Amino acid sequence: QLLLQLHLHLCQLIVLLHNDTNGRTHYYYLLVDCRHSVAKALLLQCCYDPVSVLSQSMDHFDDIGPSVVMASPGMMQSGLSRELFESWCTDKRNGVIIAGYCVEGTLAKHIMSEPEEITTMSGQKLPLKMSVDYISFSAHTDYQQTSEFIRALKPPHVILVHGEQNEMARLKAALIREYEDNDQVHIEVHNPRNTEAVTLNFRGEKLAKVMGSLADKKCAQGQRVSGILVKKNFNYHILNPSDLSTYTELAMSTVKQNQAIPFTGPYSLLVCHLRNLTGDVEELDGTEKKTLKIFKSITLVHEVGMVVLEWVANPLNDMYADAITTVVLEVQSNPKAQKVMETQSTTMDMDVFQTRLEVMLQDMFGEDCVDFSDGKVISVMVDGQTVHISLETRAVYCEDDVSEDDSLREMVELAVQRLYDALNPAL
Repeated sequence: QLLLQLHLHLCQLIVLLHNDTNGRTHYYYLLVDCRHSVAKALLLQCCYDPVSVLSQSMDHFDDIGPSVVMASPGMMQSGLSRELFESWCTDKRNGVIIAGYCVEGTLAKHIMSEPEEITTMSGQKLPLKMSVDYISFSAHTDYQQTSEFIRALKPPHVILVHGEQNEMARLKAALIREYEDNDQVHIEVHNPRNTEAVTLNFRGEKLAKVMGSLADKKCAQGQRVSGILVKKNFNYHILNPSDLSTYTELAMSTVKQNQAIPFTGPYSLLVCHLRNLTGDVEELDGTEKKTLKIFKSITLVHEVGMVVLEWVANPLNDMYADAITTVVLEVQSNPKAQKVMETQSTTMDMDVFQTRLEVMLQDMFGEDCVDFSDGKVISVMVDGQTVHISLETRAVYCEDDVSEDDSLREMVELAVQRLYDALNPAL
């Protein structure tokens, strides 16, 4: 009511200087929305009717007679409030009310110490004769609300910013005292100065949930899970590539590679050299052209004057394709290789190869770990894992074909290939 009586003596005019039209409208409705009937009647009778509440810029503001002006910014570094202050500060009949927090070094903070003069934006010195008052209209929380918020979250770090240095130091000390005897909550409070860096250390572990077909079977401790790691916001999920379109907006694409290589040499000679590269060479039946399946992932098609390689692109298959390409180019360009007959690979006595392979594997793993009961397949059993060796193709494969640890298979496969190369050296 005191404020309302004050306004009755101020020519019934309030001017809002602001660039936001919606904000000005909001101010007006806040002024007229008064639940007290007496206060509402006073408001409507004096300065708060729609005719008297003006929204203007400095260009259209008529500085005639008494008025109350609400202008921004609050620290008066520039803008409408600074222009108006420099126009009125030399008259002792005028006054300014600072209604919020002021940072050190700003004009608003400076005039609160009531200096004799101020420096304008143009560098001119003006005497400060108008009254300066401070009323806190801060919307910031107090200690009780801040401490309740921290108590609910229990964060490991609290950083105090945007406040007066002494007050923030008091808040830091109060927070430390509150949790110094609490063994269950460990909160580190930081109170950095402006531009001072704060380093926070967090655990690098991340939790990822397995979804889709990968979650059909329960994972055992230590089991490897292969899939695609998908991150959305702060959540991580591991999915099978085929489940991407079901659980995300992503889709899986497959790149199929085709490479044509000039080749005019004998096809049987190429097959021979590819078998020297790997025992995993399969001749496919039921195709119009001569076709090989190499490494179970690379398809080689023999055409007139060339061979065509086809495979699904991935790092492993690309490496296989590079190796096969090298063999094809070597057979095509090496004159000595052209003279090698396919029968070279069959002239080697397989009984000798089997005998020496048996001795080598027994020396590597022990006699009890090697089984020659089957005349076509040799089995090696080590630490509960079993691998088989085909004497016809020299292919090495695991018993269940889905073993998680391929180290035994790779070791045996390398030994078999080196023995074969030693007994049947290529030119």
